[in-house]
Amino acid sequence: MIRCSSQTVQFLATAAILVWGLVPGHLALGRPGRVRETLRCDLMSRADYDQMERGYYEQILDAGRKLGGSAAGPRQGDGPSQVCLSVDDLREFVLKPNLSVRQPVGVSWSTNDLGMRDRPYPRAKPPNTVRIGLMGDSIAAGWGVGDDLGFEPTLERWFDERSRQAGGPGIEILNFAVPGRSPGQRWYHFMQMGWVMEPDLVFFEATQADVGWAVRRLRELLPRGIGWDSPLYADILDACGVMPGETSQAYERALRPYTWELTASAYRAIAEGCSSRGVPSVIVVIPRVGRTVDRADHERLLATARDAGFSAVIDISDAFDGIDPATLTARADDYHPNDKGHALLARRLDQALWQHPLLNQLRNRAAPQDEPAGPSTNAGLPSASEG
Repeated sequence: MIRCSSQTVQFLATAAILVWGLVPGHLALGRPGRVRETLRCDLMSRADYDQMERGYYEQILDAGRKLGGSAAGPRQGDGPSQVCLSVDDLREFVLKPNLSVRQPVGVSWSTNDLGMRDRPYPRAKPPNTVRIGLMGDSIAAGWGVGDDLGFEPTLERWFDERSRQAGGPGIEILNFAVPGRSPGQRWYHFMQMGWVMEPDLVFFEATQADVGWAVRRLRELLPRGIGWDSPLYADILDACGVMPGETSQAYERALRPYTWELTASAYRAIAEGCSSRGVPSVIVVIPRVGRTVDRADHERLLATARDAGFSAVIDISDAFDGIDPATLTARADDYHPNDKGHALLARRLDQALWQHPLLNQLRNRAAPQDEPAGPSTNAGLPSASEG
């Protein structure tokens, strides 16, 4: 196998972004897509591909911040650089509210007035309603699928319809997911946006990629003076001996040995923050298309989640096992699921969560008076293949 230098990998990552993210979607699926796949298969090892993936995200986020900072800025193509607004806090950026654009694969991307990839919701929780807040990454945000085809809106429709048919409360799942964020950033965003929406239950969507995200984001935040006073990171920053005024590369070198500690710190903050408000928290570990996970690393992630104190740990990371990855993603060189992949995730989450004691308790508590939520089944719901 031909191996690429780091400079070549960086060039290929940049080229892939230009070919992929900044051209119209109908072109990105043709010859450029085949070129990308050829480059990926013929030139890159898995380590190189991981580096390209990281570079893709970092450059996309940088483009989004620059574009989001000026309403009059140029609009190039239909890529993720259209969807972000820069903020000067731990989050780095938020989704633009009231947005309606086309993703590179030709499907819709819309946000509500609160900057959520979701339908509109009132801030005040309606009566006889169970509200679930969802934190997550680009998969939970539904990057790569249309507005109503992600696992979150699908699961919400199933839960709500089934509960109401059984005489139970309405069920809403509010999607606070934003692409490209570390677990700690997702939690910080939820603290700003989520609690005011009065959730009764919190879902935290996770993947094996959670380990390492904090280092990649902190290496960009710390030089800007952001993150130093965060309780998520303060002890670890002290332990690794970094100081303001150093380079991004120096911060990354110092923080790299603490990737698991950073992940554990964020998970603990989420679980403890929810518990302090009397709100149960469920972490759901999902797969990425075509990405093989080391078994020991996977078990360590689950142990980290359990030790953090989540109310429940749901592992559906095998949801795509035995299925050709080419049928689960709209892009040959991407791990984001297509509508079929999201339907599979929704089905597995439905099976794991609908009869879970936490949700049962909330449904019964929020049911209209004198109409307790009765038993219900999955009858009448589409299969994952029908999604």
